[in-house]
Amino acid sequence: MEDGANGGYVHLVGLSATLPNYQDVATFLRMDESKGLFHFDASYHPCALQQQFIGVTEKKAIKHFQVMNEVCYKKVLDQAGKNQTLVFVHSRKETTKTTKFICNMAMEKETIMQFICPDSVMCEILMEEAGNVKDSNLRNLLPFGFAIHHAGMTREDRNLVEELFTDGAGMQIYNPEKGRWVELSSQDVLQMLGRAGHPQYDTYGEGIIITNHTELQYYLSLLNQQLPIKSQFVSKLADNLTVEIVLGTVHNHDEAAQRLGYTYLYVCMLKSPGLYYDVGVDYQEDDNGLIQKHADIAYSAAILLEKCHLIKYERASGHFQSTDVETCVSQYRISGLYPYIPTYMLQLCS
Repeated sequence: MEDGANGGYVHLVGLSATLPNYQDVATFLRMDESKGLFHFDASYHPCALQQQFIGVTEKKAIKHFQVMNEVCYKKVLDQAGKNQTLVFVHSRKETTKTTKFICNMAMEKETIMQFICPDSVMCEILMEEAGNVKDSNLRNLLPFGFAIHHAGMTREDRNLVEELFTDGAGMQIYNPEKGRWVELSSQDVLQMLGRAGHPQYDTYGEGIIITNHTELQYYLSLLNQQLPIKSQFVSKLADNLTVEIVLGTVHNHDEAAQRLGYTYLYVCMLKSPGLYYDVGVDYQEDDNGLIQKHADIAYSAAILLEKCHLIKYERASGHFQSTDVETCVSQYRISGLYPYIPTYMLQLCS
C-alpha cells in the first residue's frame, strides 16, 4: 500500500482468529486475494474440536436457570477425573453461583469423589493453597477441586487459579465480563471454543453450548460460518465525523460521503445491502455504487451534529464548521453525549 505522504509503502497485516467473512476484510484492505490472503480452517487446529449444542425449553426464569445448571453439572461430571473443564458465564455473580451449584450437587449426589480424592496429594495442595487466598468463595471451593476466576478478584488469587489450572488441578469457572443477559457475540463464542484442546495437554477438545432452545439456530449458523462479522460503524459515525472535522480532514458533506467509500462498512453494504444496512430497492437499482446512500448517511450524521450544536452546517455549500463544543468533545474523546448536549447548552445559556 503506497504512502502518499512519505513516498514509500506501508505493509498492512490483518490477523484474526474469529472472522468467518475474511474475504470482506481482504476487500477492505484492497489486497490481492490470490497472493496475500491465507485462511486456516478448523483442520489446522492442533487438537480436534468436538461440539455439542443443548437447548433449554423451560420458559420460567428460575426453572430455566435450574435446568441449565443441572445440565452443566452433568456435562462437568462427565469429564470429572479425566479432563479439566472451563465454564463460561455472564457475570461475576453467576461465576460463584454456578460453581457452588455444581459443587453442592456433587456432594448431594455423592459424586464429589470423582472430582478429587480426599487422600490424594492434589487435595493436600489445594487445601494448603486455600489458606492463602483472599476471596472467601474461592477459599471454600478450592479443597473440592473447583475454582472461580473473574476480574473482581485480586491479581494474586487469579494468578493462583491460573497456575493450578495449568498444573492440572481442579475445575475453573471463568467470567468474560459481559455483564448483561444477551446472546454472546460471535467473537466471544469462537474465542471460548478456541480454548478447548491444547496440544501439550490434550488429544482433542470438546465445546458444549447450553442456551435457550430458541437460540440454537443462532449458534449453529455461527459455528458453520453462516453469520458474518458486520460493521458497526454507522452507530459511531457521528463520533468519527466529529473528530475528522476538528482535525481538518473532512471539510464538507461531499468529503464525508467520499470517506465512507474507504470503510469496511462500505464493503458490507455492497455485499449484503438489504439484509444489514437498510439499503432499499431504490438504492440497489439506481445506485450500484451506493454513492447516494453514502450521501444520505453523511447527511444524517451532519444533521445530528448540527442539532447538538457541535457543528455549523451550511446546506447550500455543504460546508462544515466546528464549534467550541465540538472541539472539546473531540479533544477529550467524549462519545455518546449527543442526546444530552442540547440540554447542557440550554442550561449554560440560561
